[in-house]
Amino acid sequence: MAGDPGEEVAEISGGMKKSDVEIVRDAGAISRIFERLAGRRGTLSVVQNGRRGSTSVDAVSTSQLLLFRRNKAIPFRTDGVDFFFRGVSGRNIVGKSRILRVTDDHLEVAFPAQVVIIQRRQAYRVVPTVDSVAIFQTARRWLLSGRIVDLSLTGALVRIPKAISLVVPCDIAGLSLHLNHLLPAGRVTSSAEEIEHTVITVKAASIVRKADNGRTKMVAYAIHFSPTVEGERQLAKIILNFERAAILKGIGA
Repeated sequence: MAGDPGEEVAEISGGMKKSDVEIVRDAGAISRIFERLAGRRGTLSVVQNGRRGSTSVDAVSTSQLLLFRRNKAIPFRTDGVDFFFRGVSGRNIVGKSRILRVTDDHLEVAFPAQVVIIQRRQAYRVVPTVDSVAIFQTARRWLLSGRIVDLSLTGALVRIPKAISLVVPCDIAGLSLHLNHLLPAGRVTSSAEEIEHTVITVKAASIVRKADNGRTKMVAYAIHFSPTVEGERQLAKIILNFERAAILKGIGA
């Protein structure tokens, strides 16, 4: 592998764009990612059946990860688990594994077959489900709701009726992203739980651009925002789910 062997770069495959998403399957590269996280005592969040716990990496071997449980009140069991964290270069890293053993202080997790690195590029956008909306307050104190046309880690394109004329550029307050996406395979227990609903609140946001092709009764507004670290992690997971869903449908995001 070219360059610094500690860098989070590796094999690219599948339908994802090389410049946007990297799928790391090389065991040595994955091990180095977790070793570097352990070296700086970084936080690794694990999610199981909607419950999220904060951990740190205690040890890395060829077969498993030993995670120290920072929040010991969260109940976990030997089953599939999602994890996500921010790598040393600032990029969001997500993946799936399985908890092999639970103790009072640790989670023993199977060494993941792959991890996915989502690049921190404003240009990388995905198309959410049609019922995903943004709710925000404008400079005129209007409370508006618009369908999210596309989404990235730092912005969204939102469709608003043309009858409502918004000032561009302008700051907005109380931006709330209501995102719906399919649960990963294996986590669905009934047809009523196939969709996961996530609400992300963003404090710092602004309308930066207006796009009107003149052929519809709707106008698209580009909103730029600065999410918190936790909000960015949530967005990274959701963006990955949208990308996976698009690939499975064969349409690309």
